[in-house]
Amino acid sequence: MLASRMAVPWSPSRLKRALDGRDRAELNTLARYLMPAALAGRAVLLARRPYLAGTCSNKEDDVQEVLVALFRDDARILRKFDPSLQRRPDAADERGLRRFVIGVTVNVLLRVYRGRRVQWEALGDDMAAVEGGAANTREWVQLTRAMDLERALGTLSASDRSLFALIYVEQAEQAECCARLEIEINAFQARKSRLLRRLRRVHESCGLADARGRAHG
Repeated sequence: MLASRMAVPWSPSRLKRALDGRDRAELNTLARYLMPAALAGRAVLLARRPYLAGTCSNKEDDVQEVLVALFRDDARILRKFDPSLQRRPDAADERGLRRFVIGVTVNVLLRVYRGRRVQWEALGDDMAAVEGGAANTREWVQLTRAMDLERALGTLSASDRSLFALIYVEQAEQAECCARLEIEINAFQARKSRLLRRLRRVHESCGLADARGRAHG
């Protein structure tokens, strides 16, 4: 059960003492105190990007994900809290820490959610465009949602699977893809087109095999 906001404020000095002292009871108290801020950050992220709602876990799991990130590596992220950087008159009291955790939560959960979400709509648009744009986009979205990704991607090379993840899971922009792959835009677009055609062939062959199986079943 998620705890409610603790009554005792957490000043920067108290935060530092708790982290340096490593007292388990005090750290547990801190973790419970930070839960409402993590929940608020989660709400902020989903309000800004409602399309991520389909990929998020329940509230408790998401809060635990944030707490693990905050306390990982000797609380490296929490130790970055610096009230002087917030430029607000109440930055030095507990409200400054809550705002800091809300911001961290948004960044942590955004990475987590993106890691779970294949960008089906973009994949459907790209596959339709590669085939001349004749296919109905909505129809392609339905088809790609029905694809057995493990089966399809398993037939591809390691480099093609990496390219798929970069474009449709990490959702990296074209410029970032080119930089990470160390290739020019034309080369990237050619690789992307080959990947999409291979996926199309795998999808069609799987569909044909399934149809034959049903016919002889």
